[in-house]
Amino acid sequence: MSEINTLAAFYAFSGGALWLLGSLVFVGFDKANIQANRWLGAFYCIMACSFTQLFLEGFGIGGSFLIHLLELPRWAMLPCLYMAVTHYTSPFLPKKDWLIHFVPFLLFLVFSLVYLMPILFNAQNHLPALPPWIGFIVRYFFFGQMVYYWVVCFSLLRRHQKNVKMVASFTEKIDLEWLKYLLISVLILILIRILSLSNIHVTHYSPILYFLGIILLAYSTLTQKSIYAVETYQPEEKDETAPKKVLNERLTLEQVEELKLTIMQKTVGEKLYLDPSLTLSVLSAKIGISTHELSYVLNNGVGKSFYQFINELRTEEAKTLLLSEDTRHLDMLGVAIRAGFNSKTTFYTTFKKATNLTPKEYIKANSAAS
Repeated sequence: MSEINTLAAFYAFSGGALWLLGSLVFVGFDKANIQANRWLGAFYCIMACSFTQLFLEGFGIGGSFLIHLLELPRWAMLPCLYMAVTHYTSPFLPKKDWLIHFVPFLLFLVFSLVYLMPILFNAQNHLPALPPWIGFIVRYFFFGQMVYYWVVCFSLLRRHQKNVKMVASFTEKIDLEWLKYLLISVLILILIRILSLSNIHVTHYSPILYFLGIILLAYSTLTQKSIYAVETYQPEEKDETAPKKVLNERLTLEQVEELKLTIMQKTVGEKLYLDPSLTLSVLSAKIGISTHELSYVLNNGVGKSFYQFINELRTEEAKTLLLSEDTRHLDMLGVAIRAGFNSKTTFYTTFKKATNLTPKEYIKANSAAS
């Protein structure tokens, strides 16, 4: 077996791994995020078709008809990823006009059936010649599509991660951090594809590079969390960032100051921030104002997001607990939970950001001072 064929065998490994991964995700190894996982599973299965095609071409087997069939769904690959990301980031929003993203794929499908399939069957019927720009689009459209949809997907993720801090005081299970690593893995695969067009060394070793990228892809996918199993209380997340102009007309400066005082008295006085599951909607219900008004007052009156506001109060509580004789028996997780944090990670990150010290360093610094 030649060296080229040996390297081409990695396309088979990649294709097999993607078929397995796509099937697992599509049938729902994770019972949450079902619609999103089905779109992601479709994305992986279409990608598996591409690597299967590369494997068959590398070994010169399969025939042109089979290879062309495997190539047909390629233009639907990135729209499937886009649909998966939209369902992960906004599971409660209606997905209108989703079919428009698959129009290029449908056009390519028609083009293939009319212009390419007859050739495969040696039954060409004197079809009119196409202008050169059609061939250019068919050849290079997929590259532009890959870059465009990756940028859009990453933008959706960043916007989601910013918005969750407007409605929740805990983000580990809803920030979709795993999806960021998945998109980075996809970006690596895109860069390998682009570089392989101009660099002969990348082209030569691309089967191995693709396989390594797919391992990262599989790892990030299989470590996803069932995010919305615990977040069903916020179906109107999109409204939490309503235009400030509308809210500004509703609340005067005096009203903002009055509500700010009420929020501080209620949240601090009753220590509502000690509830680890506290959210924007829960706090607004306890105060007796709408989530839009609470979000607006926090952002414009207090100058903080909901996430910052609640976790800074928890940090102040943690400072007291760390230096208290009554809580010396608690470990750091115990202090974090007593202060209202639902995880040690959030506790350490928030505390270090607020004090520039870890909790243990804070204890040492204050013990030395006393």
